[in-house]
Amino acid sequence: MQAIMETTFDAVYLITVITLGIVMMLQSKGNKQYFLFGIMAVVLGLGDSFHLIPRAIALCTTGLENHTVALGIGKFITSITMTFFYLLLYYVWRIRYKVKGKQWLTVLFLLSQ
Repeated sequence: MQAIMETTFDAVYLITVITLGIVMMLQSKGNKQYFLFGIMAVVLGLGDSFHLIPRAIALCTTGLENHTVALGIGKFITSITMTFFYLLLYYVWRIRYKVKGKQWLTVLFLLSQ
């Protein structure tokens, strides 16, 4: 029962968030903030898919314990995409509140590369 319910929820979630993100990007009409929210939704959905798809496969086949490598890699990739998600959120915040200067987070990010 868990396999069916969780897999169904995950599929609906991924399809919805990615679709809404694409729609937001296509309908942004030059609104940078709206476009960035669309990118955030797509990044969130694609990033989560690296974790949720292996989990769904594991639940519907031989169980979570037999797919630890795929689940671990998926969580790793999801954590990286969440970092990008929050960086995009930072840029949306800067646009929304018209923050000028004070680019310390941007500088720290570039220095860490």
